[in-house]
Formats: sequence, C-alpha cells, structure tokens
Amino acid sequence: MSSTDWAARTGTVLGAVMIGGAALNAALLATRPAMYQALGDWMNGPEVLQRLWTATMGAHPLVWVPVVGIGYELAVGLLAIARSPRRRLAGLVGIAAFHIGLLVMGLWWWAVPVLAVVVAAIVSTWRGLQVGIAR
Repeated sequence: MSSTDWAARTGTVLGAVMIGGAALNAALLATRPAMYQALGDWMNGPEVLQRLWTATMGAHPLVWVPVVGIGYELAVGLLAIARSPRRRLAGLVGIAAFHIGLLVMGLWWWAVPVLAVVVAAIVSTWRGLQVGIAR
C-alpha cells in the first residue's frame, strides 16, 4: 500500500470517528444537554480554558454544541472522507486542530496518539499533492 493510499484510508477512519462524534453529541444534546457543564470540569485543562468552557459549552450547550460539537466535527469528518485529496487535506487539518484543542484541554491521552496519526496523514497527503499522485 502506498503512502497516499494509507493517508486516504486513515482519512476515512478519522473522518468516520469525527462523524460518529458529531452523532454522539447530537444524541447527548437531545437527551442530556446539562452534562456539558460537568464535562468541562472533567477535562484537566488550564483554569482559563475551564472557565471558557463553563461560559460557553457549559452555560449555552444549545448554541455551542451544534456549532462545535456537531457542525465542526461533521464538516471536518466529511471533508476527511472525501475522495479529493485537497478536501481530504482540509478535513485532516481540521481534525488536527480539533485534537490540539483537546490536548490543550487536558485530554492528552487521546489527543497525542490521534495527532501522531493525523499529522502523518497530512504530510503524506500534502506530499502526494505536490507530486500529483494523491488519490
């Protein structure tokens, strides 16, 4: 399997995970929106970010969860599974940005391994675009 094939398959898997996350957030928002308040306390990020979480996602989940937890995750997930390498690259970069946010919020045990994989997929996709062989 070539590195561009690996990157495309990785984009499909990571994109599916993000789409699944969007679906999970939609279900949680519909059934237990108050749980987003406690989620900010569960993450072990810096105090300023915990306060930001409390003021946004925690206090207004009906606004912020559809934007970030559903809309953003769904958009980058769909881009990551795209056949177009340019769209896939945009999705992978969006997934990396999302996981950098998780890393900063203290979820390093999840974000670090995902970032290692997604950065490798980004590099492979980028290189494939540069030489014109990306699928």
